[in-house]
Amino acid sequence: MRYVIAMSGGVDSSAAAALLKEQGHEVLGITLRVWSYESRAQCGSCCSPEDIDDARAVAEKLDIPFYVANVEELFKDRVVSPFVQQYLNGRTPIPCVACNQDVKFGFLLKRARALGARLATGHYAQIREEAGHYVLERGADEAKDQSYFLFTLGQDELKDLSFPVGHLSKAEVRAIAERHGLLTSSKPESMEICFVPDSDYAKFVEKVAGPQPKGEIVDREGKVLGEHDGVHKFTIGQRKGLRVSAPDALYVQAIDSATQRVVVGPAVEAERQRFHLLRPHWVEGQAPVGRPLTVRIRHRHSGTPARLEKEPRGIYAVELDLPARAVTPGQAAVFYEGTTVLGGGWIA
Repeated sequence: MRYVIAMSGGVDSSAAAALLKEQGHEVLGITLRVWSYESRAQCGSCCSPEDIDDARAVAEKLDIPFYVANVEELFKDRVVSPFVQQYLNGRTPIPCVACNQDVKFGFLLKRARALGARLATGHYAQIREEAGHYVLERGADEAKDQSYFLFTLGQDELKDLSFPVGHLSKAEVRAIAERHGLLTSSKPESMEICFVPDSDYAKFVEKVAGPQPKGEIVDREGKVLGEHDGVHKFTIGQRKGLRVSAPDALYVQAIDSATQRVVVGPAVEAERQRFHLLRPHWVEGQAPVGRPLTVRIRHRHSGTPARLEKEPRGIYAVELDLPARAVTPGQAAVFYEGTTVLGGGWIA
């Protein structure tokens, strides 16, 4: 079988390519050049010149064809610009979901199909076929599981996708890369967003959008407690960096980009038990309404019991069994039944 493997220059995609080649498949490697700023690459994983060179070296070692595709304009339009705008709107975006949906599993899957191939990536997730449909599962390594970022995948995409390392642990993946003599076998992994390598999101937003207006930090009653330098510097549930004095710890509860006000209060007031979903998507095409589910409200969230309800006009609401802190607009709510990913949506 022919596979196009998305090669980031990291150990996961390198090991995935090695496994496919070892299994006797025809493998073609493609690296995406996704972002350079002011004519100089300033990226973490996935797009620096060093990562592209590493991917090329791995392809040469495995003796597979290798290509670089320039998708900077697509990446800017679908990932970077919405990322900046979301912060300006007082929300906390997840660019990895948009990148997966529109770039990796949009652009690349289309190219793979044109070549008569399936698309493989180094994601820690699993796909299995069951009674004529495809099931998306969590990765076997719970510490590395990336299924949260893949909830927008559906039946049409899953039938032509493969995650060769999804059933393995990180240690096993590194061992495969080492066995094949790949230079990425001991390469450290980046935990940063690829186009914000220093994790300073506020500085990046200002670099793209310019200086932002100042505003007030207030309590629930509207009492002014302090001043801030832009709503893009805050996220729901944030405690540090508020620069206001109070007898008890304060947390960000709401961000109003229209008035440039940031509302803060005690921890108990930052909890929510019910919220609505924007742009929901279901892996098998049907919403799991009324069933006992587990929902993750951010990537590192372990999950909490919940139920999905359908309201008039097709709006979905999520009712948590217990209140949760930092239910953050712009983050994804992803639903699971055991280890199976059912779908999700964006927290309103």
